[in-house]
Amino acid sequence: MDKTKKVFLAKSVAYYSLGVVVMTFGITMPVRADIGVAPGGLIPFAVSQLTPLTIGQCAAMFHIFCMLLQLAITRKPTIKLLLQFPMAFVVGFMMDVFYAWLDIGEQSMLFRVMFLIAGMFVFSLGIRIIVGANVLISPADGLAQSIGNAFGWPMSKAKLVFDIVVTAFTALLTLALARDPLIAVGIGTAICTVGTGPIIGLYTKLFPFFDMD
Repeated sequence: MDKTKKVFLAKSVAYYSLGVVVMTFGITMPVRADIGVAPGGLIPFAVSQLTPLTIGQCAAMFHIFCMLLQLAITRKPTIKLLLQFPMAFVVGFMMDVFYAWLDIGEQSMLFRVMFLIAGMFVFSLGIRIIVGANVLISPADGLAQSIGNAFGWPMSKAKLVFDIVVTAFTALLTLALARDPLIAVGIGTAICTVGTGPIIGLYTKLFPFFDMD
């Protein structure tokens, strides 16, 4: 591998690592806002509320489940897909760290809404960096992409359908086991579902230098 390729690879990995940290931090912020979790953290948060497991442990298991579903759909165990396995544990560990660190205590509704919106901008930036690095995508986004490819949908439609299914499943799960679907799903979930896509599109225009291809 020549020097240029090594520099390119190092830059891609650096961008990707930064994106994962930013994305995970941003996903944790809406969780702490406690007015409805973003779709990316819905199932892990709900399961953590219903079991003794931490949110990070639940996130790792959820991402592994998404990876296995991708394998079942594509039947192609590519290197990029298999590398999502260690990524699941890294994201899970960081979620536990950020969840403990981001305890905002008792705050007004206005503060919680603003904190959630800030988190939406942060994790959207993380996703933008990850996509631009062109190394890996998260297992959940990879599953959405695999579903979209199977049905001939663009990624935007596949992601929206995936988020809606995850939200509905979480509401039914918490209604059945906790008798309170709002334990995880709330106004914040709707804000993040509607707002994330346009924000990522804005970041794509504002930060073209993140594109490594």
